[in-house]
Amino acid sequence: MCPSDLRSLAGAFSPAVFKALAKAQIGSAAGRVARLLGPDVQASTVLADAFEVAHARLLSTYPNEYAFKNEIISKIIVGKHSPSTASALIEQPMGSSVADVLILNGTSTVYEVKTDLDSFARLPAQLADYSRHAEYVYVVVSERRVEPADRAVPGNVGVIALRRRGSLSVLRPAVSNLANIAHADLFRLLRTGEAKSLIFRLTGHASRVASGRARAEMYEIFTTLPLEQAHAATVAELRGRGLSARTLITNSVFPPSLRALAYGSELSAIGTARLQQRLLLPVGAVLSAI
Repeated sequence: MCPSDLRSLAGAFSPAVFKALAKAQIGSAAGRVARLLGPDVQASTVLADAFEVAHARLLSTYPNEYAFKNEIISKIIVGKHSPSTASALIEQPMGSSVADVLILNGTSTVYEVKTDLDSFARLPAQLADYSRHAEYVYVVVSERRVEPADRAVPGNVGVIALRRRGSLSVLRPAVSNLANIAHADLFRLLRTGEAKSLIFRLTGHASRVASGRARAEMYEIFTTLPLEQAHAATVAELRGRGLSARTLITNSVFPPSLRALAYGSELSAIGTARLQQRLLLPVGAVLSAI
């Protein structure tokens, strides 16, 4: 396939398509789903299998950002840890930057992806932001960019290489940033409901102030917690966001190629069930039912 065809194929792996497949009608996302069709994927191919074939092609010939993210999820959460004890947030805002993958498994680790098409120009600012919010930070690059990445990142940041067949090799381990994390930065990662849950779990305090002031009240209490406790409690709350993803990726019929999309999209129970059913249908049947 030519580069333009590969870019078009990569468009099928988008949050918009994933969420559309969980709706009653997939609507305009059908055009991107149709991009899965080709010499190796016929209309009779089951949708889950079609995604697997497409992802394998992208990984071997056009390792875009999504291919990197999905391998990180697969190798770290499924391969190294477990979906029952670890979770992930995709595209998580941190300061003025957005972390590609944040994995939560008792601690917090950011994985910043730099494909062969990405510049390192913004990397110093990004890494500074991540180091104030997560205990460990890694930059993930292809094998050909290992040396430039090693020169570009500070000593506390780790470097990982994505091999052509999808394996991840840690070339430099990350060093803990826990001493550099501030309560204010941790607290900004939490939604107000999560902050209330955290404070009640640790202190027994239930907010009785007006909702507009509740967050400020929670923050005042949060700052009194020892940093290690505040960090661990924040990780525990953030890990709770991955419930729909955990349901999906632990299902034997769910394609591994969609794991990063599962963690990047919060679905309802109905949407999760609908998506699982659609993935078992032939691509042609999915497209004809729009």
